Amino acid sequence: MKPLDFYFSSQHPNEKILFIVHRHWFNMLVQFIPLLSLLGIMIISFIMQPYIFEDFAPEGGQTIFFFLQTFFLIFIWIFGFIIWFDYYLDIWIITTERIVNVEQKGLFSRQVSELKFNHIQDISTDIKGFFPTILNFGDITVQTASEQSHFIFRSVGNPYKIKSDLMYQVKKMKQK
Repeated sequence: MKPLDFYFSSQHPNEKILFIVHRHWFNMLVQFIPLLSLLGIMIISFIMQPYIFEDFAPEGGQTIFFFLQTFFLIFIWIFGFIIWFDYYLDIWIITTERIVNVEQKGLFSRQVSELKFNHIQDISTDIKGFFPTILNFGDITVQTASEQSHFIFRSVGNPYKIKSDLMYQVKKMKQK
């Protein structure tokens, strides 16, 4: 396990980052499916526009149709950006001392919480469904004895390896 050469603002002096975990890419793809189907409809409407307005629509109708197409294209782009933004900024940083959960909630709200390894009581994994089983992603639940009773890593890739590495760090911390 090679430590990553990254730092974050609340990192302790001797603390090393072991993993930076994002949700699995398939989770983002599922969120993009409605936007991709809307984009397909937009492309078909761009292609079909001359045929639709050729015989029966006045010049003003073409302008309104073009305005609506542009509006929906901007709508698709903005929501695609929000999906990517949420995916990219929701991270779990696993260090030699703790787990830091950074959760982006919308564009202008972020929640950061941490859990020290000596508070961990149990770690479990949950992989449900055909695609999660085939693509090897699922949820990891970390049970604690502190105020926040559990941390959930949602839809992360290779959850069994992450669980194993977390258990190793917990065991190592409790031996100190």
